[in-house]
Parts: sequence; C-alpha cells; structure tokens
Amino acid sequence: MNFGKPAYFSDKKSFPPMILDRFLPPYPYGALSDMLGYCGIEKGWVLDPVGNQPLSAIELAQAGYKVFVACNNPILGKILQVICAAHPISLYQAAIADFGALKRGDDRLENQIKALYISPCPDCLSDQTEVRYLWKRNQTTPFARELSCKNCGLTGIYKVSDVDRENLNQIGNIQLHRTKVLQRIFPGSMDTPIAVKEVIDSYLPRSLAVISSIINKLDGLNTTSERKDILEVLLVHVFDYGNMLWGVASSRNRPKQISIPSEFYEFNLWKILEEAVSRVRIIDRPIPFTFYPELPSESGGICFYPFRIGSFKDIEKLPAFQGVATVLPRPNQALWTYNAVWSGWIWGYEAAQKLKGALERRRYDWIWHTQAIRTVFTYTSKLNVPFFAIAPELSNSYILAYLSAASSSNYELKNAAYHPELKSGQFYWYPKQLTTDVVSVYELSKNLKKYLELKCESADYQELLSIFLFSETIDQKNSFQLDKFDNSLFIQTQKLFEETICDKEIFFQVDEDQLENAEFWLKDPPGNYQPVSDQVEGYFIRFIQKNPSFTFEEVAYFINQNLPGLLPVSNFFLQRLVSSYCEPHPDEQHRNKVNAQEYIQARKNDIHQMKHLIHSMGLKLGFNVQGEYPITWVSSQINPNYKFFITASSIISQFKSKSVPGDFETVIVFPGSRAELLSYKLKIDPIYHQNFEKYHFVKYRHLRTISENPGMNFKTWVQILDSDPAVWQEANQPVLF
Repeated sequence: MNFGKPAYFSDKKSFPPMILDRFLPPYPYGALSDMLGYCGIEKGWVLDPVGNQPLSAIELAQAGYKVFVACNNPILGKILQVICAAHPISLYQAAIADFGALKRGDDRLENQIKALYISPCPDCLSDQTEVRYLWKRNQTTPFARELSCKNCGLTGIYKVSDVDRENLNQIGNIQLHRTKVLQRIFPGSMDTPIAVKEVIDSYLPRSLAVISSIINKLDGLNTTSERKDILEVLLVHVFDYGNMLWGVASSRNRPKQISIPSEFYEFNLWKILEEAVSRVRIIDRPIPFTFYPELPSESGGICFYPFRIGSFKDIEKLPAFQGVATVLPRPNQALWTYNAVWSGWIWGYEAAQKLKGALERRRYDWIWHTQAIRTVFTYTSKLNVPFFAIAPELSNSYILAYLSAASSSNYELKNAAYHPELKSGQFYWYPKQLTTDVVSVYELSKNLKKYLELKCESADYQELLSIFLFSETIDQKNSFQLDKFDNSLFIQTQKLFEETICDKEIFFQVDEDQLENAEFWLKDPPGNYQPVSDQVEGYFIRFIQKNPSFTFEEVAYFINQNLPGLLPVSNFFLQRLVSSYCEPHPDEQHRNKVNAQEYIQARKNDIHQMKHLIHSMGLKLGFNVQGEYPITWVSSQINPNYKFFITASSIISQFKSKSVPGDFETVIVFPGSRAELLSYKLKIDPIYHQNFEKYHFVKYRHLRTISENPGMNFKTWVQILDSDPAVWQEANQPVLF
C-alpha cells in the first residue's frame, strides 16, 4: 500500500454549532470537495445517496458542485432546505413572533410558555432571570437550578424556590398532554408502539406540556410558507432540548440510544426556540435548492429527492454523475426514533410513516447495518462511478462492515485516509477491475511494519487492526473474503490479524496489558528514527513562522497535507503544541498568535546565550570545552564527561544519532515552555521514553540559575543538574533523568 497520498482532509475552517449536532455524524468541513478534487473531479453532478449530514451537501454546493441528495428523513430534509435558504434574521424573528402571538385561551402562547419557567433571583428577587433546572432520574422535582440574573448579575447554582415548585403544578393534566402528542402521530390508535412510548417517557411533564401546546397550534398557524418552514425547523431544536438526554456530567452528549442519565438538565423551551435561530442561520449566502424533478442551474446547487435512492427505478433519468460523495451512517436508534416521532408531531401521521422502520426495529446489529449499507452500494454500482465517503465514529467492526458492503457490491478500495484519534475514515472506492489471491501471513505483516516505520512510535492493537483492514483491502482485495459476509467475518479477520501481529520475529508487545489493549513495536526498528510527534512539531514550527495569527483548523490542515493519510496529526497533541508556542489572539476569537519569544531571532538569542553559559561553566569546572553542535565537556581527570544539545523545540529525536552511548552524559537544554510538551511525548510513547530515559533535560532558566551559583564546583554541578525536573515522572517513582 502507498502510505503517502491522499492526505487526511481535516476541517478547513470551524463551523458554528448546527441544529441536531449531537446526533449527526461529525463532518470535517471541506473534506468531500477535497477528496473529489484530489481525484480530478472539479465540477459536475455528484450523488449523496444517504443524506444524513446536511453539512456535506452544503459544502459541496458551496464548492460549485451540483448535488443530488436522496433522503427519506423529512426532518433532515427540512433542515437542509431552510439552511440553504439563508433567510435574514428578520424573517426568523417574524416567524417566532407569529407563533408567539397565537392565543391559548385569553393569553398569548409565548407568555404562557414563559410563565412556566419564571424563577426569582435568590438575591434581588427579580424574575428577570435565565434558568435551567437540574434533575435526578425518576424524581418529581428538580434538585437545583442554574440561574443567571439580568438585574443584579448573580450567577450560580441555587436551591429550587417555592415559585419553581408552584410552576410545576401549572402544567395541567399530564395524561391529557400524553394523549395529545400520541394522537398526533397515530390518530385513533389505542395501541402505542414501544418506541413511541419510550420517546414520550423521555420528556419531563413540563416539557411535554409545552410541546403538546405547541403542536396543538401548528395547524392553525396562518403565515407565509417561508415562516412556516423556519418555525418547523426551530421546533425540531425545541423537541431535542425538551428531552431528558442532556446529562449534567456528560462533557460530550452524543446519544445513540434513548437512555436517560442519572442527572440531567431541563431547559426553558421558549428560550431554546429563540436560540435555535443561530443553529440554523449558519451560512451567509443562499444555495439554490430544488425538489426533484426540478434541477438547479449549472452554477451549482442541491436537488433534493425525498425518498430512499433505491426507490428511483428509472436510473437513466438521473443526472450524469461524476461520482458518489456521502457521509456513511452509523446506527443511531435515538436519532431515527426521535425523528420519526418529531415528524409526526410537526406534519402528522403520514410523515411519521416514512420512518416507520425506526419505530418497529429496536436493535441494529452488525449484519443489519452491513446489509443496509450494501443496498446503497449495490444501487450506486449501477452508475459505474467512484464512491467517496467520510465514515466518522468508526470501530473496527464498522470499518469491516463498510469494506464488506462495498466489496460485495462490485467496488474495490483504492485509497483510504484514517484519523485514529477521531476514529474517522475517508474512503476512495472504484468499480472493481481485478481480484487478487489470498496472501500468506508473512506478507500480511508488510503493511503493519511499514506503518510502524513511518510512525516511529508504538501503536495499540485497535489502531493496528484498523490499518490492517484498510491496507490489506487496498493491496489484496480478497484477503478477508469480504464478499461472503456473515457473523463470522469479523472473528476470522481478527484471528488473521492476531496471527500477524503476534509474529515475534517482526513485532513485540511493549507492555504487559491484555492483547486487545496492548501496544506494539518493531523487533528491528527503522534506522532513521523520526517519530511522527516530532515530525508534526517540525511542520507546526514552519507554519507559525509564516503565519503568526491562525486558527486551529488552519494549522491542522497544513500539517495533515504534509503527512501520510493514515498518520494525521492528533488534535490532542496539536492543542498542546499551540499552548506551548502560542497564546489566544487578544482581538480575534478562535485565533491564536505566536508568543513573542518564539520568533526565530528571539530563540537564536536564547541559544547563543546558552552556548556562552555552557562554555564558561565547562571551563570553570575544569573541562576542555569543544564543538558547537554538540558542545562537549572533555576531561581525563573528571568523570563523567558531558555532551550538550541546545534546542528551541522539543524535537529531541534529532539528537539520537549524535549521542551514541559512550563516555558522555547527554544533556538536552531547552526552553521551559516545552517542558509539558516533552513530558507528554515521553509519557505517551514507551519507545520515545526508552530512547531518551537516560538523558538529562535542563531548562534554559535552570541553566541560568546554575551558572549564577557562586560556589559552583563539579560535585555541586552533579547534585543540582537534575534538581529542577523538566519532564514527566511517574507519581511516587524515583527521578529518572
């Protein structure tokens, strides 16, 4: 396999949070157009046969492609339509005003909903507060409220007040509200599907009462079609924030199942309605949007087909596609079930029936998912065009599902990029041309060996299994017998991998963990030792010297274009690089600027000063000082002798070949601002630690302190050289360097 290009295409820019973000597959904005461009497809029609991520179609249309999106999910279709319209904010405000003005009894609907969330400030007693409530599962009242007072500025978490408790008693007959939201989906039915009951049970009584009031007024709303479209999408956001799946302790809420956390938030749903505007108005210019059979102009746009692509029988009537470009889905019982119910709440029974499969199926296993994806591949294979796909949130079983579904549908994988940290894959499939025979276990080891040589760091079992699946599918096509998928396919493939990685003539396990959690390295390491973390830091330095102000996405994209597609930069490590070299830009949000001391001339001055200190100290201690790079302290009377390397970075692999074990102690002199970065490298990679565990790491400032010691002699030097620990040490363990 060619481990070079294509690169992993990361986000070109940050994108504002979008409605249903927590359910939709993560998408690196710009990636599909980059993948198409890499393969020479610069314009024309592309097909998205899944349509489960509106951003991908928007990005392609903005890049000038004509995108045919097939999607039978009315919720996602309406979201895509309204985002593409790029309505002015005044139209959103008018839509909310029209809805809020509807009367429920003698009062406006807006006032009635707001009244349910009145929560007086515990300090000034003003009701001009913003509040969200904290609940425990299966309780009848919240245990706290998180409040911000507009009048006195008080913020914090406080006890629930009597007013808050009284408001909970104002919602009316909860059983009546439950019946209303159910009858909206299944009018006249007394038999509630389990999935619908599960959805309704995931809403607190107050939230369900508000939603019941909202959907009861939808049909009577007399407004323009644009305002109605806007309101329907805003209500999706309300329905999402009304459920109990917003865990208090969850740092990243991405539910796949309808499972209520032990503690969760309840939100003010009128405020959520108003805040939803910013989640929909995410593009500045409208994108031409049509419903099939009407097509957009040659300048680009989106044609939406509101059904599954498989239902389009007359394939000759489809546009002449240059390729397929989509985001592959993972099963998401929560999203699909909620969307079915929400469709019924907004548009009634017929809309919910378009997603009735989500209400009937409770379990989505590997075989089901593989077969579902296979139907997409089977249909698109008739077009005889390449298939480009983003596949986020991958596990190895899902990687195999996609590879199997594609292979059994007459596609072969030509290229792939993969982000191990993000578990995100980028696939380049083409119609099959040739097949290849199964190869031996020894031959199967070649790609894993090449990967580790390029990475120059240990890799864990799951990471290597992913690389094994990608690389062998590309090189051997039929090694795993992908066309014959069944429940045994993953087990058989995993067994083949384990036989390969456990070949002790080529690989060895660097830790004592269980096999599936273990780290592996090469028995015969590469001669040119350059860990990917040091490569990344080199590209990072090159970038910031030319771009003193930048976003995280800009530097990540630049680095990834210089790395193999299966070895993109770790976002976690990149954030550490940014923290080490830069600071937040004072005038521009989400941008960073290089610290003044990190410019080349400033660091040259530091290095010059360190050279002078090392030279003068060596002479003072009685050594013969030699060289510049490295500087050596040599003496036949004093032991040990020393070899000094001065650096402004934490790229210490550059010194390995110049510090061959011998009579010298190796000292790395570096800025204190690199200490945390260097500590991380030594901690995260056992091979890195093994290579440099006997080095002394000394900060610039510590060397200055040593040089200023008036009673300095060689004994003192040995005692205090490592007295300011510069790098990570295991808790309760002795100092290693």
